[in-house]
Amino acid sequence: MSKKVLDKISVITTFYNAERFILHAVNSVNQQVIDGFEVEYVIVDDKSPDKSREMLEQFIQVNGNKHIDYRVIEPEENLGCGGARKFGIDNSTGNYLMFLDADDYYINRDFIFRAYNTIKKEHADIVEYGVLFNQANGQQINNSARERIVIDNPVVAEIALFKDNLIKFNVWSKIYTRDIVNTLPYSTARTYEDVRTIPIWVSNAKKIVIMPTPEINYRAATGSIIREDQIKTRVGTITAIAELFENEFFNSNMHIMKAMYGRAMVDLEALLHNHSCLDAGFNEMSRLNTKMLKYIYPNNWKELTFHLEDEVENNAEEIDPNNIDLTKVKGWEE
Repeated sequence: MSKKVLDKISVITTFYNAERFILHAVNSVNQQVIDGFEVEYVIVDDKSPDKSREMLEQFIQVNGNKHIDYRVIEPEENLGCGGARKFGIDNSTGNYLMFLDADDYYINRDFIFRAYNTIKKEHADIVEYGVLFNQANGQQINNSARERIVIDNPVVAEIALFKDNLIKFNVWSKIYTRDIVNTLPYSTARTYEDVRTIPIWVSNAKKIVIMPTPEINYRAATGSIIREDQIKTRVGTITAIAELFENEFFNSNMHIMKAMYGRAMVDLEALLHNHSCLDAGFNEMSRLNTKMLKYIYPNNWKELTFHLEDEVENNAEEIDPNNIDLTKVKGWEE
């Protein structure tokens, strides 16, 4: 009698200079209850120069869960977060995938067990879970849905992602089928790789389930571009969103495009709050704004945009950015 072939879950963690927290992440996977499926833990050393790898390999040797297949792998060169995740995906073999950053950890020991059973029982492509966000100032925010939500329409799913914030851009707050992950290679961009990837995976999902329980403890990392350089953060996020407008699925649906644009404007407003159009980041934001509006309003996008350099060229004189008359600019209409 042949042995029953079990489903396999690949958990992927990438690390670079993570010796402060790496064992918290690894141990949270190490302690998971495993029953009725296999777990492959792919840990990608992205050419980390610190002692992270030495620490985790020693931990696995002494404390490793015998039911987990640990695989510590390393690319030929440093790839950055996006490239390292793709490297991990390409070297994994599970038919379900989960992700965990090196400075985060799974809160509950039965999380993988419940995530697997939920995605199987629901016949879902993606299952989303809540997150406990731990801010640098010590504040903790429970970012979870109030109730279980099922979405079986890709347009509704994108609205939930871009507008309602029910689906998060985080790759690590979900479990996915391999088929969904295979619909688009994970972005190898070194920044905002989730924003470039998650919307495409979501668009290809026939069923997404959002669970109302926090399962991942997230630490707000200090010293990163996202935390330290707000201009690069805001411009980078909108750049990633603007790139999605080139995708036929997104630019063929007005509701999705408006939701995407609205999400981008959240960052634009934050960037320009109490600033003028001569401040850093404005010109790039203006270009990205125009790019998106051309898709939404192809016939009258010029009436909705303003470019300081165009005004200067037309008047051939220096313009005071604080005395520009924008009253003729039409507002957004649903």
